[in-house]
Formats: sequence, structure tokens, C-alpha cells
Amino acid sequence: MSNLLNSSKIYMLLEKRKSSFLSMIDKIYNYAEDFLPKINRVFANYTGHDKVHSLNVADYMYHLCDAPEELSDLELTVMMYVALLHDIGMVVSEDEIRQVRAGVTGITERKYDVVLNKYKDDIIALQECFRPIHGKRSYEHIMKMSSENFLIPGHTHISFQEDVAKISAAHNENFEWIKNNISSESIKGEWKANFQFIAILLRIADYLDIDDERASVDLYYYLAPSGFGDLEWRQHFDIDNIQKVSKDEVTGKKYIEFYGESSDPSVHRKLLKYFDSISNELAYAVELSETFREKRYMLTIGTTVRNKIRTKGFAFSDFKLSLDYKAVTSLLMGENIYGNKKYGLRELIQNSIDTCMVMKEDSLRLEEYRYESYNPFINISIDHDKHLVVIQDNGRGMSIDILKKYFLNVGVSYYTSDDYLFQGHTYSPIGNYGIGFLACFMLSDQVKVLTKYYKDDYTNNIEFEKNSEYICLINESSRGRHGTEIILEYDSFLEVFQNKTAIQCFIESNFIDCGIPLSLIEIKDGTPSKNLIKLKKINEYFTNSIVLDDYFCGIEVSIDMSYKGIRFVERLSDLGGERNYLFNEKAELEEETNKFDIELRPYVVDGKIRYYMIPIILPEDEEDFIKAYDVLEDFDEAIKKISYKQANIISKELSEDMDGIILESGEDLIFPELDFDQFKEKLEFADEAPSCIYVKEKEVIVGAGRRILPYYKDVKFSGPNFWENTDQLFVKNVLIKNSRICVPFLADGIELKGIVVNVKNKNVVPDISRNSINEDNLAAISYAIGKALHLWILKNGNLDYEESFLVNKLIEQCYSGDNVFLK
Repeated sequence: MSNLLNSSKIYMLLEKRKSSFLSMIDKIYNYAEDFLPKINRVFANYTGHDKVHSLNVADYMYHLCDAPEELSDLELTVMMYVALLHDIGMVVSEDEIRQVRAGVTGITERKYDVVLNKYKDDIIALQECFRPIHGKRSYEHIMKMSSENFLIPGHTHISFQEDVAKISAAHNENFEWIKNNISSESIKGEWKANFQFIAILLRIADYLDIDDERASVDLYYYLAPSGFGDLEWRQHFDIDNIQKVSKDEVTGKKYIEFYGESSDPSVHRKLLKYFDSISNELAYAVELSETFREKRYMLTIGTTVRNKIRTKGFAFSDFKLSLDYKAVTSLLMGENIYGNKKYGLRELIQNSIDTCMVMKEDSLRLEEYRYESYNPFINISIDHDKHLVVIQDNGRGMSIDILKKYFLNVGVSYYTSDDYLFQGHTYSPIGNYGIGFLACFMLSDQVKVLTKYYKDDYTNNIEFEKNSEYICLINESSRGRHGTEIILEYDSFLEVFQNKTAIQCFIESNFIDCGIPLSLIEIKDGTPSKNLIKLKKINEYFTNSIVLDDYFCGIEVSIDMSYKGIRFVERLSDLGGERNYLFNEKAELEEETNKFDIELRPYVVDGKIRYYMIPIILPEDEEDFIKAYDVLEDFDEAIKKISYKQANIISKELSEDMDGIILESGEDLIFPELDFDQFKEKLEFADEAPSCIYVKEKEVIVGAGRRILPYYKDVKFSGPNFWENTDQLFVKNVLIKNSRICVPFLADGIELKGIVVNVKNKNVVPDISRNSINEDNLAAISYAIGKALHLWILKNGNLDYEESFLVNKLIEQCYSGDNVFLK
């Protein structure tokens, strides 16, 4: 390849023609020769982006052409210009570095501090801020250069400056950008030019400059790159051939070929991925070239890289992991994951909430919203006239790049990518799996998407079918509002939601108010009827909710509880038995009376009180109980059929082995010195009915006084019936229906009647169905709620000194750990 300008193939061809552009190329070459070394300010550990790389790119562009000699002087000149200037955007000034580190907006789309937090390296963070936009920066740099360098010889106003700038930018953009922004048929003065053709040549040529000439071994050892950077360098060393474009002399068709030897599977795997990227690029380039009207712009080149790299010490087969589109998508969409087709609407609304929330942040930096604030909205329209259902928002919309890399790439989420995360948004969207859009196929077999990115001046029109991976994409010029419309089949949608009432009820039960107006619109006979869906705010669920906001971080909580005071206990009768006894060391049964207390504190062992509870069956209930017991053959079930009293016995000689023991008349023992008949003599107990011993255990907190504080473990929110859940957990305003709040420790005296929690913490991610969250996160949320409840009682419960001491001790003993959801 060429190391000097005058040995470059394009330059030599122009010299042969004695082109009037040569002196202009000389100036641009000198400019690039002085300027490109400044790339090292930030990208010193990258492989070469100097004048040698530029000249190599120019030569590759020449060799890719079928008939370079048929190209015009202007086209050849532009090829040299873009080869020399396409990487000029990687030059970063000290002032730009200072501003990016300081968080000044407008220089890059990525936030330096967010990138630094990931990579923990200043230089890498700077590189990742500037690398994705270096094509745009090249455009801006070129447009600021002296216009004299771009004037057609002999003309004072005909310039190709913007054409060079756009082609340079295009090597960092997607293929659709080329078709939408660069001309394929231009005339500048007396010269014709196909700038689209030059843009695709530059993209391929930039890929092909990969070998040890570009990556010096000495520099590699000096820089000692690690991780991904190390592989990036080492792949160059495995390639032996300098000229990558070969030609079949029989067919006249060209091919891209790579020769060499690879001894490291990791490096070889990266090379194979690199070759796939080149093959994809070739396929797009050839397809575009076939739309050109002149034969000289045709690319007669194979679209698959010929890999001649030998492997040493290992072998790679031709097999590749592949996925069947229909099989995978059928697994990921519909009731397989979500459980009900209705949840397709939930997914689409949540997508709209996410994009509107992010747009709300973006609007603060946009000039168009400087004087008029951004007002997000989401509409669900049922158009009876056109037989369509449309979910519409005015969020960010999706660019071609986002559509290709994320939306159309099943399983890849934009919101978990560096492209989004490095922008430093405070809002963390709920979408994490990149499959949410597939849920729309639960509502419609055919789907149409109209989306306009807030930075674009055109709308992307996409059409899908449920059982096909092929899509139709059309770009339409548009000055309309940014946002997205999802258009679904009317009949399919109404099979799932029979009417607007069903839609409204579903939305109201699955979302809480996030500040974005959500409307349901019906259109009949050309007349729209709009109904604003009234979603509850979190503080509107309960009439008298307890406010715990001062305690939480990352979650919002509204709680309904019955609190008439903590239930402190001192004596055995405080535990609820109608008859209470002490079985003492003398094997005597003493009954607690108004004159005789059975104090509980001496019987606390390891923070617990244990006692026997024995149901007392009265004579008048004996017959009914025995009948029920004979039929059910289960004491627990039979005892529920009658009214009974409760006898409690406390002793230091209790045995846990007695739990569940059935007691019948005769010789059945409660204690070795006390049988059931002796016990019955103390009570008004039925003659023939049996009973049962239940070993009861209460967790308690003790202090220095007589009073102790009982508490419960793992207390759930339930209604009048224990199986009725009265807790609702939302993550970023969306109901997570299968995750239950369970307070790990709760002082006696508190009745948990209901709770609504909205989690905003970005680290809490629902499972793929969005019906539950990670058990560790759920436990941490429940823990935070439990601790906050007791802190609130400590502050607002009108406790005396001893009571405050016991509640404080419960908090210290049961809630001593750190928690991300507590301030």
C-alpha cells in the first residue's frame, strides 16, 4: 500500500490526467499530516489513524472500484479528501476535554461521570464519550475549514465542502443515513459525481485497513493494552496480506480475502466477528450499488469475506449457533410469558411511559422547548370507522439506528445499552429485555409502527406480521410531532378487550398516575370522543394512610393499618387464654386470678415464650364436637365447628414434642405428674370429649421491667380472609401482580390492612414477564417498610420511657442492617 501521497493510486491517476484538483489535494494532505497526529491526545492506545491509514483507505477505495479510470476528477478528489479527513473528528482539544470532564452539555451525548463510573479509567471514559460521535465531529470540523479548499477549480462559489463532510460523517452512521442524506447524482460545475458511491467505498475501505502495518508490534508492547483493547490490537498481527481485494480473472468478480495464522481462539473469534461485519457491509453496499443508473458505479464484488486464516493449536468448525425466528419469538411472545393476552396492552403503554419520561429529560436541553415546556401524552384510540386501534405517544420516537440495533433486534434492549446509559438520564426505564414489543402480537397479527425520532425530520414507517421475520420499512419526510404510533388490528384487539370499559378497568388496575395524561379515544362516524383515564396517585388509595415518605429512598409507600397502640404484656392472661395456669416445681397447677399474677418475664428463654394451649370443650358442645371429629377425623378441623375456650399452661418443663398430641380420658399425660383427667377436674370440661396440646411460641423483646413486647415474623397484608392479598407492588408505575410484601418483624398491636408500593430504584428490575421481582429485592423492600413502620411508631405512638425502650430494642435487634431503600 502507499506510504507517500504521490504513490497513491488515486493521486497517480489524477497526475496522469494533469488534473486541476492536484494542488488542492496537496493542501488537504498537508493539513491532515499536521492535524491527524493530534488524535493521540485521547486515542493514543488505538491502532493507527494517521496519514498512512488515510492513504491505505484511499488505495482500498481505488481497488474496490470496477473502473476507477472512468470516475470523474471530482469523484477521485473527493475520495482522497474523505480518506484523509474521515477520522479528523477524533481530534479532541484540551478545552473540550476539560468541559466534558466538568459535565458541560452539548459536546457529547454521553455523560463523562457515568462512563467513568463503568470503566474506572479517565482515558477510556474520554474515548467512549467521543468515539461514537467522531463521524459527526468530522462533519463539523470539515464544515469549519476554509471554503477555498473545496471550490471547484475555475469557480468562485461551487463547493463540494458539505459533500465531503457528509461522506466523512457517513462512515460512522447507518446505511439508511447514506440514502437519506447523500446524493447519488450530482453535478458540480462541469463534473458529475455519485457521492453515495464514494460513501460506501469509504466504509468498506476503512474496514479493510487491518494488518500489522497499522498496528506496530513495538507500539503494542509500549502501550500494553488490556482486555478488549488487547484483542483489538492482536487481531491485526494475525493477518499477513496487505492487499485484501482480489479479482477472479475468469469471472472478473472481486473478493475480499484475508490470509494469516491465528494461535489464540479469543483473537480468532473476534476476527470472525469482524469478517461478519465486513460481509454485512458488502451486502448493503452491493444492494445499494445496484440502484445506480451507471455501470461504472456497480460493485461486482462477493458479499462474503473469504477467510484464509489458518488456526494453530485449535480448530474452528463451520458451525455457528443459530436461532429459529419463529420458534424463539413464539417462546418470547404471548401467554407463554405474560399469562394473559391483555398484558400486551400493558407492555405497549409502559413503552410509551418510558419514552415520554426520557423525552421529558431531553426537552430540558432542547431549544424548541425553551419557551414552551414539553407536555407528554399517551392515547389509546379505537377507530370504529377505520377498524384500527392505535396506541400513540409523543415521546422520543426511534431513529433508524435505534430501530436496527435494538427495536428490531429481539432480546437487545436500548435502555440497557451504553448508547442510552452513558447519556446519564436520571429516569431508569422498566424495559430491560428487548422483547416487550413482541407482546403486541398478543393483540394483533399485523402491526404497523409510525415513529419519528425527536432529532430527525422524517418518520419511519414499519410494518410487521406475527409469523414472519421480514419487515417493510419506509422513510417519509415529516415536520410533524416526534413520537410513536402502534397501529393494531381492530377485530383482534377487541377479542381481548370487548369494549372501552374493559380497557379502562385494565389500565386503572395495572398503572398508577405517573404524571402523563393517558386518554381513551373512541371514533365513530368521524367524531372522536375522548375520555381521560383517571389513574390514582399513590396517596389516593387509602382514606387515612400513614405517611412514611421521610424514611424511604427509591420507593413510594402508602399504607393502611389499624394502630391503637403497641400491645405490651406482663402476665399469662395477656396472651388471650380464658383459663391460665402455672405448673410449678412442686408439680402443682396454680391458676392465675385477679389476686395472683403469672408473670411472663421469668419464662423468657432465648427471646421466646413457650406455653401450652389446650382447647376447652364445654359439655353443651360435646355431642356436636364428637360428631364432627368422627366424620372429619381431624381435631384441628373439628374444633373449628364449635365454640370453645382456651386454657394456657406455662412451665419451665415444657416439651416441644407435645405439640399436636391428642388427649383422651385415661392415662394421657400433659406433664409426667399431671394427666388429662386431673386437668379436666380443674375445669368445666366435657366428660368424653378429647382435646389437644398446642405448643405456642411467641417472639418477645424484654427490658429491665415486667413488661415485654411480643412481635410476629413474616406478616403479610391480608383482608378479612387470610388468602386475600391487600398489598400492591408497582415498579415504575406498573403493577407487579405476583410479588407479595411480607414484613419480616412486626410488633404486636399493629394490624396491616393494605399497602401500595411504587418502586423507582433503577436496580429493581422485574422478571421477563413483569409479573414479579427478584426475591432479594422484594425482601429488602419488605424490610425497609417494616423498619419504617416501627420508626414511625417510636415517633408518633405516645410511648412512655419503658415502652420506647422496648420498641427501640426491637428495631436494634430485628432491623439493624443497612438498606438501600431507607434514607
